[in-house]
Amino acid sequence: MSFYSDSNVGTMYIDPKSFIAGTHLNGSGRVNFELDGTAMAYLPNMRLLNVGVSSNGAHLYNRLVGAYAIIRNIRLLDGKTELSACNEMQMIQGFKNVNRANSHSEVVDSKLSQNSLGWEVQGDVRKTGRVEKVNGATNLEATSFTGWLDLRDVFPMLNSVSHLPTAVFKNLNIQIEYASLLDRQILADVTAHINTIRPLLAVDVMQNPKIVAKLNGQLKSARWLELEHDQFNIPQSVNNGGANDQLLLQSVNPKINGFNNKHIERILISKEYQNPLKPLNGNNQIGFGRYASPTCFRQVVNFRVNGRNIFPRNGITGNNERLAYLIDAWGDCLAYPSSNEFGINGIADVLIDGNDYAGQLDYIGGYIGEYVNDLVINYQRTGLQAGGGANDERPATDALIAHVYAECAKQLIVNPDLSYTIEYAQN
Repeated sequence: MSFYSDSNVGTMYIDPKSFIAGTHLNGSGRVNFELDGTAMAYLPNMRLLNVGVSSNGAHLYNRLVGAYAIIRNIRLLDGKTELSACNEMQMIQGFKNVNRANSHSEVVDSKLSQNSLGWEVQGDVRKTGRVEKVNGATNLEATSFTGWLDLRDVFPMLNSVSHLPTAVFKNLNIQIEYASLLDRQILADVTAHINTIRPLLAVDVMQNPKIVAKLNGQLKSARWLELEHDQFNIPQSVNNGGANDQLLLQSVNPKINGFNNKHIERILISKEYQNPLKPLNGNNQIGFGRYASPTCFRQVVNFRVNGRNIFPRNGITGNNERLAYLIDAWGDCLAYPSSNEFGINGIADVLIDGNDYAGQLDYIGGYIGEYVNDLVINYQRTGLQAGGGANDERPATDALIAHVYAECAKQLIVNPDLSYTIEYAQN
């Protein structure tokens, strides 16, 4: 846009109006930014800076989510009116970090979020391996590496409007909830102390009244897809991996009410161990830790919408079929050998730390594209007998939380008097 080059746009750096640091002791924290309305309009390319923590030593961030793992919920509001939000952000952000081309993750995204994604063949050992981060949190804020978050990635409304005029949105503010208990696995070493760093908000503003008035005249309505969250439980198998669980079929058919009476586009499931100790080896995360989505054995999945199955025949039944549906709906996803497969023998021969990373990126996705009155998820897995200790990972029989995210159509309607309404769109 031309006003970027002729001094009509400036950048404001905004300190939090209130900041309660999250630590490993209090387990949570809060940040509130207020856009004070001194500008005539704010541009939607808002950036959150200094996302991360300091610690009691040098520690890597969670390898999948990076520094973003500190954020649990984040909301964009106008006064008390919610404009856009992202709840249970850690799980969906793990998928977003995967929902990239491998080259982008390696050279761009890993630098912005401080994750350890991006895979290449290591010439010395002729195996596929991660481009491991070497920088993370330290014992000083000044030397701790932090994340840079484009808020358009978490507030989809910002992608649908040209600007946010203060004549319409008079009390813009951003609220962030931190989750910083040690079991949240913000850092790869789960015993490392945590102190959240005070973040900063960067916002571009416009003060030229002619340009703002012209843009205001064009701001009649906007439509976007809000990514909303619900969840269901996959209970522990009856024998907890005992001999009688071998090849025992387990089925759950939860009714998901969080998306009723909404037009849904894409849908995604990310699984998580109910017991956060499972993805640990001593004090260290196994692979991507609790934010990985573990692969179960012989999964069968279907979405039943308004009494009709979305997927044909028995639903999704194979690993490659599941990955194909995911990519068809959501686009490129980085992958490595065994990323969504269960129990691959000899994977350590082709993948560095293969036993830790096998079956850690098993996302289930698809496209619905209709108004939902009733949504049932049919999910099956097959049990396997498992040995080991009580805290060993047993994805075929362990209790899991299935996080369900769906794109819900919403719209903004601006009235001639510059009042507005936000509502769910019917199509």
